[in-house]
Amino acid sequence: MSLLAEFEAVAPDFVLGPTLSAIPSLEVELEDQYALDPDRPLAVCWFRCDDPERLDPTLDGDGTIDEFERIDEGDEWFLYRIRRSDSGVVDAYRQWVAAGGELLAGRARNGRWEIEMRFPDRDTFSSYHAFLKAEGVTVELRRLADGPRPDRHDGDERATLTDSQREALRIAHEHGFFEVPRETELSAIADALGISDQAVSERLRRGQARLIEEHVVSD
Repeated sequence: MSLLAEFEAVAPDFVLGPTLSAIPSLEVELEDQYALDPDRPLAVCWFRCDDPERLDPTLDGDGTIDEFERIDEGDEWFLYRIRRSDSGVVDAYRQWVAAGGELLAGRARNGRWEIEMRFPDRDTFSSYHAFLKAEGVTVELRRLADGPRPDRHDGDERATLTDSQREALRIAHEHGFFEVPRETELSAIADALGISDQAVSERLRRGQARLIEEHVVSD
């Protein structure tokens, strides 16, 4: 039986650690992560902070990333593609992939990463947890649960969808985007969210994929 693990992680050498430390108001929401080169995985993240003008200069001096590019933006959130450094950073990606782990959600605020993952069993998660501690990452467990990922958590814990995915799906539904025939175009939803057509399309597709995984595949 698989294990769902929710925990907080913080360390200077954890990815984006220096940026989170330098900009206390910064919020980061992971949209996607992939790797053609396991030593330098790519991540697509939404950023929000009180002083957006500080963001690019701070990222430029962050030794945990090699490259970054702003690819979209809304009223408050900015979408970046970042490539992790291949040295001087905790190599968490390779470790959890080797352990058979799956990253379900990642969000950073108040200088700390809030991470939700699934592992094949408790032993594989214990090995990953031990690796993080050995690398100097402060880990605070929030929840360990056997079995499939629940639709919702109690209190303020994360739900199946990210906040941005939930908002995009809600607005699309309210505008009749899922009706047959459609009552609105993708551009109208993008305008309502203040982002590009491509960005809202990706949010809708990823949100639908998560719902299918939870309510169709798991059944």
